[in-house]
Amino acid sequence: MRKVVLITGMQAAGKSTVAPLLASRLGPPAATVDGDVYYRAIVSGAVGMTPDPEPEAIRQLQLRYDASALVARHYLQAGFDFVCSDIMLGEHVARWLDSFDGIAEPHLVVLVPSVESIVERELGRGSNAYRAWQGPGMTLADAVIALQQGLQGIPGRGLWLDSTGQTPEETVEAILRDDLSSSAW
Repeated sequence: MRKVVLITGMQAAGKSTVAPLLASRLGPPAATVDGDVYYRAIVSGAVGMTPDPEPEAIRQLQLRYDASALVARHYLQAGFDFVCSDIMLGEHVARWLDSFDGIAEPHLVVLVPSVESIVERELGRGSNAYRAWQGPGMTLADAVIALQQGLQGIPGRGLWLDSTGQTPEETVEAILRDDLSSSAW
């Protein structure tokens, strides 16, 4: 049975870097998609997620998750293993992975590097994807901690990996260490 792997975690946790490296070690054949592709697909009327999201933001988020599941299903049905990277939290994780029941062997990898590591990576990028979570007087680290609360809503299954101090290649090795057994959904 083909494998479908969801890699989730905070912004700057390393998901987009690790996913194609992991996909290249699966299969062959194997494919990958970064959920940011669907985030950027809405070029007019995009509504971003915030701590108190508008209904339209939630609707657009669900469209994004559904789009990645459709693409994954398409590749899986063509005989590919598939890796998706996205910030997916709470009940959305179970909904996404459960949608592959009978189609593929689902796996979950949650990257959980330290707050300090995420802040360092985010500053190194020269961006602030956490600005919507950074209230008055809050530091970037405070915003990361606030958004991390969403990880608590993910069922405690799969592989939760502290990738602090690891290279992307070392993270992939840790994921594959037991032939994906620890990441099984």
